[in-house]
Amino acid sequence: MNAVKKMLLIFMFGYMLTVGTGCAPTLVAGSTPQIQAADNSYYNVQFEPLKDGYNFFAWFRLEVINKTRKDLEIDWNKTRYLYNGRDGGVFVFMGIRPEDIKNSTIPADIIPAGQSFSKRISPYRLLARAPLARNDKNAGEISSGPIPNGENGILLFVRQNGNTIQETLTVKITETAFQ
Repeated sequence: MNAVKKMLLIFMFGYMLTVGTGCAPTLVAGSTPQIQAADNSYYNVQFEPLKDGYNFFAWFRLEVINKTRKDLEIDWNKTRYLYNGRDGGVFVFMGIRPEDIKNSTIPADIIPAGQSFSKRISPYRLLARAPLARNDKNAGEISSGPIPNGENGILLFVRQNGNTIQETLTVKITETAFQ
């Protein structure tokens, strides 16, 4: 094959690749409902998937408002990530120590009487680690991976004076293709 034919073939392949990827649909995640909420005599709670600028969900925001005159505590060792109705493990968040996850000794969060609490959480099983590459400032950094399509939720365990209150909140994550 002569040089002109090779160049023409390479150009055509490059053009087709450019056109093909330019027409590929963009996937954007959505949530139904956008925020799941529950209310009882102890607290108001909201569970919301977050994108933070991505086209996929990577975290959840958990917000709890203590409606009582006594402190509430969230038991992170019993609180579970639910995926399609199954136990998907614990949630993690900024400041958590790996040994606490391994030993099931994650400290509880205390919500004082009449106060609100908010935390960005991610399922432990969805954590992603940046590749360990030389000269990369993000090498080995841990971040939340995409939350998968399907029913995603939380089985929340809250305690007050020895009583345990459980709450299940779920949202359905779906991807929609846009041209």
